[in-house]
Amino acid sequence: MFARYDVEITADGAGYKFITSSGDIYVAYFTEFVLLDPSEQEVPVVSFGFNCSRADEKKRRCYDNKIKRTIIHIIETFFYDQNDNAILYVCINNDEQARNRHITFCKWYNEFGQSFEKHSSSEVHGKLGFYGSILFKKNNPNKQKLIDSFYFTINIWGLNEG
Repeated sequence: MFARYDVEITADGAGYKFITSSGDIYVAYFTEFVLLDPSEQEVPVVSFGFNCSRADEKKRRCYDNKIKRTIIHIIETFFYDQNDNAILYVCINNDEQARNRHITFCKWYNEFGQSFEKHSSSEVHGKLGFYGSILFKKNNPNKQKLIDSFYFTINIWGLNEG
């Protein structure tokens, strides 16, 4: 078992909270999201995100492997409870760090093991400022519909140009 931080449900019940050894507070959350399939029917998925409230903004960030292990644990727990669902992870580029977050998420995905599958937006999308991925269990019976819907929705958003 890898070391990770203790996780608790947030007061509103909508997410998970943990505090790092440096006092930073992380909140991970899942929200409902809708993709469209090629026939423009709604395909419900879950969007995943997290934010960090730094204990000391002036202090330099240091790599903390327990943060990664905790986030992975939260996602794995989600799939334990919702095996046939999918997680959409979109990196917002409001701070010019979306590409870095996307790279980090892709590295973390490699630690999920063989039972998961991920599809990501292309480099062309990245040049347009969009980075996103969809993650689901390989044995998901709706796998192809999820893949098709993910890319179809990107096209509708006009992100396949370039």
